[in-house]
Amino acid sequence: MMSGGDFPGGQLWATELEHAGRQLRRYQAMSAETTGSAESDDGLITVTVGLYGDVRELTLDPRIYRDADAGALGERLRDVLNEAAREAQQAAVRQLSALFPDGTGDPSEIAFGPMLAEISKAGKAAAR
Repeated sequence: MMSGGDFPGGQLWATELEHAGRQLRRYQAMSAETTGSAESDDGLITVTVGLYGDVRELTLDPRIYRDADAGALGERLRDVLNEAAREAQQAAVRQLSALFPDGTGDPSEIAFGPMLAEISKAGKAAAR
């Protein structure tokens, strides 16, 4: 097995990988604390979620029960939860932007982009 020093530039490459690993672990810790918050237009629903949609806080103003339409309440809750999730994803994109090429702003690109790139490389290599 070759070590980083066995080929030209190998030690530099190994050092860069170590640095990237440390940076990625730091961002991983930051992402655990990343949240997004949203409030309904009328201010009766407030939600805070984590990066992966986990509900960290949900506040319902008692006045919300004046409307007995459970379906409408469900839709309002869904909308506020989704907005909070988008806020958390946008916060993560801002935090992680140093790791990704310019123009990466779509959270799905961060989630799936690296794997799709690897699949594309493997497909091209297999076609040779």
